[in-house]
Amino acid sequence: MMNRDEIIKIVSANDTTVLSFPNRGPWGSSYYRGNCSGYIPAFFIWKYDAASVAEIFAGSGTTSDLCKDMGIPYKGIDLNPEPARKDIITMNILDDQVELPDEFYSADLCFLHPPYPGINNVRYSTGMWHGTAEEIAQDIQEMDWKRGMQAVNHAIMRGYNAMPAGSFEVVLVGDVRSKGQYHSMIADLIRPTELHQLFVKVQHNCVSDRSGNTYNRSDRALTAHEMIAVFKKPSGYEIAYVVPHEYKLDVRDSSMATWKDLVAAVMRKLGKESSLDEIYKEIEGHKKAESNPHWREKVRQTLQSGPFSHTGRGKWSFAA
Repeated sequence: MMNRDEIIKIVSANDTTVLSFPNRGPWGSSYYRGNCSGYIPAFFIWKYDAASVAEIFAGSGTTSDLCKDMGIPYKGIDLNPEPARKDIITMNILDDQVELPDEFYSADLCFLHPPYPGINNVRYSTGMWHGTAEEIAQDIQEMDWKRGMQAVNHAIMRGYNAMPAGSFEVVLVGDVRSKGQYHSMIADLIRPTELHQLFVKVQHNCVSDRSGNTYNRSDRALTAHEMIAVFKKPSGYEIAYVVPHEYKLDVRDSSMATWKDLVAAVMRKLGKESSLDEIYKEIEGHKKAESNPHWREKVRQTLQSGPFSHTGRGKWSFAA
């Protein structure tokens, strides 16, 4: 246990947007995978002068224990059918037929450290505790990336909807590399209102630290941080959210791409000395050509002024 003054002395010494707390503190369980340092929620309780806290994804009870030491009311929810603390209740945040506890509607701060979808070596419903098939299906950790992030964003919106005006929602997320794919949660995170501020959390005592893994001269690097997004609710009614959306578009169909962009892409694709007919064939039938009745003339003009070389009668190559 620690007293409030001891906790505030530690967190207030780190008052920048880069939060580094090597010691996780005496709260929760260090054996519960994915736990963050209790000094993280403590920092935001101090920073925003929160008098009460609600938590989605309460895990091993780190924030619950912290709030006891800081002497403030706390209520948490978790999918675990046997919650780690008495002030954490079992709830599936993805089930909109189940209401959030009353305490969420008056909390000054709502804290979320959601499961990270698709991390292969971390298990909750099939590791930290043992769930039914239905519970496992609702465990974000067991979901693929796209479905998992939709679930994380759903949880963020549910927490935000319950918050009173002037309160803060603090969301701690990370990066995931799984099966050769790299994903960033912060890039796919919903923003339920104007972003108040972003913080960087330095990672300490990770499995990757102990494993001695290194990417050396690879174009990848070991992840040594997580991100924290903070949202402040401006009013009791407003929901003005931004939802990340993935777009895939052929450059030949893009209105934003210039003719130099387009011709360069075609020349790189052909990868050799090419005739005008070959270049035309790559562009014909696409929206960029359909939007300009003189597109062939535009292609010739671009070839003469861009990073291209005329190598013979009707022949062109990429100069680079």
